[in-house]
Amino acid sequence: MKKQLSMLALAAAALVSCGGSGGGDTGSGVVKFSIMNSNNERPGWDAQIEKANELMKADGIDITIEKEVIKTDSWDEYYTKVAANIAGRTGGTIGRIAESHIPNMVQKGQLQDLTSIVDDLKSSDKYVNESFEGVAKKDGKYYGLPSGTQHMVLYYNKDIIDSYNNSHSDKIEYPSGDWEHASTFEEIAETAKKLTSGEGAAKKFGLSAGPYLSYAGMYSKNSGGVNIFDEAGQPKINTQPFYDVYSWFDKMLKVDKSMPNTSDTQVSTAINRFLSGNIAMFVDGIWQLHEIVNYTEFNVGVAAIPVKADGYSSYSTNFKDCFFAVKTSSHSKADQTALKYLMKAESIKALAEKSVGGFPICKEVQETYLDTLRETKIVDYVDVISNGKNKTVGVPYSTYYNQVDQRINQKMSTWITGGITSNEFVDFMQETMIKGMEGKL
Repeated sequence: MKKQLSMLALAAAALVSCGGSGGGDTGSGVVKFSIMNSNNERPGWDAQIEKANELMKADGIDITIEKEVIKTDSWDEYYTKVAANIAGRTGGTIGRIAESHIPNMVQKGQLQDLTSIVDDLKSSDKYVNESFEGVAKKDGKYYGLPSGTQHMVLYYNKDIIDSYNNSHSDKIEYPSGDWEHASTFEEIAETAKKLTSGEGAAKKFGLSAGPYLSYAGMYSKNSGGVNIFDEAGQPKINTQPFYDVYSWFDKMLKVDKSMPNTSDTQVSTAINRFLSGNIAMFVDGIWQLHEIVNYTEFNVGVAAIPVKADGYSSYSTNFKDCFFAVKTSSHSKADQTALKYLMKAESIKALAEKSVGGFPICKEVQETYLDTLRETKIVDYVDVISNGKNKTVGVPYSTYYNQVDQRINQKMSTWITGGITSNEFVDFMQETMIKGMEGKL
């Protein structure tokens, strides 16, 4: 009898450690939600979870979502911890993850099939149905629910430009916010050069525009090229648009020295340098809006992503994060119920009111998100941000993409420090992508 009681106690403890407090598959109990410890975004996710819990309680549903905060700001470290929790059947049984990690999670059989939830949401006609498509879908089944969409813009410090214009005869224009008539690479490079000053730790840079693979597709499109792959699914990185883009980076990094290199952002990140007035122009995602509108003491402008030359349309890289549910959960019904309530309009609105999560995929909440931005210092640039979401290209994530990305990032310092030319670096990117596709990395 003692042995039987001990076994029952162990089973109950295991159930609780997997995010539940009993209830089996009856749709009740505690559901643990894995979330990254991102201080600038936490108020938004907290509000969304609280609203979902409030709605479930009002509907008489005996489920409570509890946060499991994973203390890291790195998506790769976060995913490693989530994967370890899944393997050990501990931690959250639902959570939020960068879309880039979804293909591997699906391939490893780690995720619940959420197709029934997606079908219900899409049939309601209240959501942007295109948002559900992408790498979270495989063989006609959906394994992730988009928590919102995010795209890239060019932020700039208006005060730095104004200060330059007050003391120089060669005036600088603000970067263009027109996605059909964006500023050119040459114009931005010249502006960056003029706004760069100082030496060492006190140096101020004109531009930060990350030369990463995940951004390369938009720069290529803005140069008349393709988003990494052609229509036949073949990588086209070693083509003229990519050579042109990385030649542009090369000049700013090595000749003008108007763009910070990897060692310049080791102690203080690019976003922190921009927030402190150390970088004049900054290409990054709208996920930075919360910090930019709340933690800058200068006037901020928002512009479209630069293009190679007049006549080219501007495109922006689009990112999604997804809600997921763990396949090995002992209470899958409760998990899916919790996710349904997180996706309700009221819950998404609670997130949007904190200017967090990017553009809501619930149509009726999108204006709420924009209204929150209209109450900030970037009120004059809300349309620039809104128009950008209609000019996006997605990152072609796959089961091998993250591995390719890591290899390219490791090689990047060799190029930046002069070990290889920008053309050689582009050729390396192409070769690495092919090896990834062939499973040879």
